[in-house]
Formats: sequence, C-alpha cells, structure tokens
Amino acid sequence: MTQPRGIYLISVVAKTLDMHPQTLRKYERAGFIEPLRMGSLRTYSDEDVARLRLIKHFVEDIGLNLAGVELALHLTSELLEVRKGLSGGRAPGQVAESIKRIDGMLATLGVRVVSRPKREERQTLPEPGEGWFKVNPGEALEFDSGQGRVSFTAE
Repeated sequence: MTQPRGIYLISVVAKTLDMHPQTLRKYERAGFIEPLRMGSLRTYSDEDVARLRLIKHFVEDIGLNLAGVELALHLTSELLEVRKGLSGGRAPGQVAESIKRIDGMLATLGVRVVSRPKREERQTLPEPGEGWFKVNPGEALEFDSGQGRVSFTAE
C-alpha cells in the first residue's frame, strides 16, 4: 500500500471544496470515503479530496441523491478499470470502438478522459485525485463543474 500524498484536516477540506464539514461526515457515513484517523481527527488524502470533488459534481451538477452517487462512483470506477485494461491484447479497431463506448458511458455521468497537461503547466498544489482514478498514463478525468472544467490526473 502506498502512503497517501497530502494530509488535510476536515476544516481545510471543507473550505477548499466549499462544503460543510457535516456533509463530509455524511459522505463518510455513507461509505463514499474513509478518511484516516489521527486520534479523534479525520485526515483526508489527495485521493479523498478528488473523490469528494467527484461526489460534489454528481450531487450539485447532475443532481444525484446518495443512492445515485453510490451507483455513479461504482460505475465510474468500473468503467475506468475496464478502459485501462483495454490498452493491450486486442486489435486496434476493437480497442478504439470499446474505448469509444466506455467514453460514451462516462459522458453520461458528466465525466470524460482527456490528455493530461504537462507537469509544469499544472498548479503548484498536487492535482486532486492523483492516483485514485485508474486512467492510463498521460490521461486525466475532466468534468464541467458549472464553474469551469475540473481535471483529475493519474501518475
């Protein structure tokens, strides 16, 4: 198991994501995230923050309830895993068609896979979600949050 990169307290995550701390606790109770505990303090990794941004997208931009978020998170993870697995072992035409179908399903969730920006073009803080989303190297997830596009990258 790899050590999570960034560790943030609930107050920092809540302010960063413009969410109430109680909302973060609700998502934890629902099983969407599992922050590390340091005594009684909840600490969130970059992966937790990325997952919370995606949950926020599903709730605020798409209008899903908690059951819908659970389904959307599951489908997103599964589709990305299948998409990643298509990279080898099939004829190029079959792979391209399969990836196109998967990208269509991800688009239904308001998520798309794009080329990842070069490291020097990225913000000084680590991009949320690095390592959580299983996309191919050089690719990122992107969705329109209503306040501009948000990208999540994988290392």
